[in-house]
Amino acid sequence: MTSFKAIGNSLMLLLVSSILGRNVATAWQSPLSRRVFQRSLPFALSASTESSATDAAEVKSAKKPVPITLLSGFLGTGKTTTLKHLLENVDGVKIGVIVNDVASVNIDAKLVAGQTIDGMVELQNGCACCSLADELFFSVDTMVKDRELDAIVVELSGVADPMAIKNNWIMAPSFVKEKADVTRVVTVIDAASFGTDYMSWDEARERKGWLTPNEEMSPEGNRKVAELLAEQVEAADIILLNKIDLAENEEQIAVAEKVARALNDKAEVRRVQYGVISPSLVISDGSENKIAHDHTHDCKEPDCTDSSHSHSHDHACAEPDCTDISHSHSHDHACAEPGCTDNSHSHSHAHDAETCNDPTCTEDHSHSHSHTSVDELGIVNFVYKATRPFDPVRLMNVLNKWPVPVKETLDLNILSEGYEIPGESFDVDSPFIGVLRSKGFCWFAPNKWTGANEDSWRHDTAMFWSHAGKSFTLSSAGKWWGTLDKETMKKYFVSNMKEFDRIIAEDFQTEEFGDRRQEIVFIGVNLDEEKIRKTMDDCLLSDDDMEKYRRNLRNYQGTLFSK
Repeated sequence: MTSFKAIGNSLMLLLVSSILGRNVATAWQSPLSRRVFQRSLPFALSASTESSATDAAEVKSAKKPVPITLLSGFLGTGKTTTLKHLLENVDGVKIGVIVNDVASVNIDAKLVAGQTIDGMVELQNGCACCSLADELFFSVDTMVKDRELDAIVVELSGVADPMAIKNNWIMAPSFVKEKADVTRVVTVIDAASFGTDYMSWDEARERKGWLTPNEEMSPEGNRKVAELLAEQVEAADIILLNKIDLAENEEQIAVAEKVARALNDKAEVRRVQYGVISPSLVISDGSENKIAHDHTHDCKEPDCTDSSHSHSHDHACAEPDCTDISHSHSHDHACAEPGCTDNSHSHSHAHDAETCNDPTCTEDHSHSHSHTSVDELGIVNFVYKATRPFDPVRLMNVLNKWPVPVKETLDLNILSEGYEIPGESFDVDSPFIGVLRSKGFCWFAPNKWTGANEDSWRHDTAMFWSHAGKSFTLSSAGKWWGTLDKETMKKYFVSNMKEFDRIIAEDFQTEEFGDRRQEIVFIGVNLDEEKIRKTMDDCLLSDDDMEKYRRNLRNYQGTLFSK
């Protein structure tokens, strides 16, 4: 029997303000890429153009910019330990590290060569470390001044969105970007706590020590832990699956790795212990200087001990005495040992309670179990698209019944098979059972175009749909680009016309409504794509609704122009 707990009133309260209430957007947004361009940007662009003209008159350095790696991850994942290893490397690699607090890195005093008046700690191996200034580009400029560095690593706070930092870097002064440029994001995740963090109800502010004083006062503190975790994984070029030595078993590691790969199939995933990585990971720009012994796939060398390599096994290890936690010891057959307590073994019972003769068996035989190994579970994804708006009320009725697993840790078997909830007298028959992550951009129809409580702003406002684990939010993502004519729009892309061309080619769906659309990706275990698509389609405006929408839009625009 497939049973899940409906989100109920908690989701209703969360979504009411964004779906049914007024939510005035403050920025234009390029949907899907989530690049936010503030309304003040034209002014910023004019200033940037002016500074660029000045810079052009200067003699430019022939040297390539120093690659900058953004290091993201929650508090406690091992970021600081990773930075300490990089700073103390003996490979001759000169790395500059920018952190929130230099003292927290705990650099070996014997390796310190000195400290400058501005707080820069110089190491004997040519590395350097400093605390983050108010603006990142100031810190970077100070770091590269009078230093020959191979790479710079910037430690982000535990609740920072790496993509937002990377996109904001685009607006950094050209004189800084000529010296150093962001080339990659490395995200550190904790193999032991990934599953519980992903299924947590917590907000960031509920985690002790997670927020800096500035973040305490910012909206970041209200972010759900699961959503932050998903975004950090999705932003990464490299994912470090750290603390594998502290995981309970191989299954726990495998779940974290499989979900991370599902969230970001373009990233390289590496299993590491104690945050030990090769400095080459932060030197490469992604196209060259790869590690000599680099593996984008599992390392097959039996004697390899490099913890930065992935040594996972797609097959089950057949050695009965093997204790290597990196090996998969799952069983496709039911374990026949009556006293076995290994949770990774399948202990399915085809008999019922009356015929079970196993004195040590504690299974409830009123139903059968078939625990599938993580490797056998198919995590799939698809993108739902539509070119007409959702009816807010219809969609609310669907989202208010979104299924939420009760279990406190991520169990892919439970997600795919479902389970009963003690004390519940009903089952939630939802097409969204098994969804691990869904995100994208939505277009909503106004409920009322004019008068009191009108919400005509919906026509021009992109909404961002984000679901991860037990967390679900819908928030304003700014204005659709289609609210601007193309010539005006180009002003926002003076230094990046390729992005303008991409948006026009990929995001603009119709001549009538521009880039207004539904585009949501669903990732999960054994998803029923057909049922999900039908459920979403049923929330769209019908043909008759669209005719009414067009009439209301014409009347609304006529009213605006007559004022």
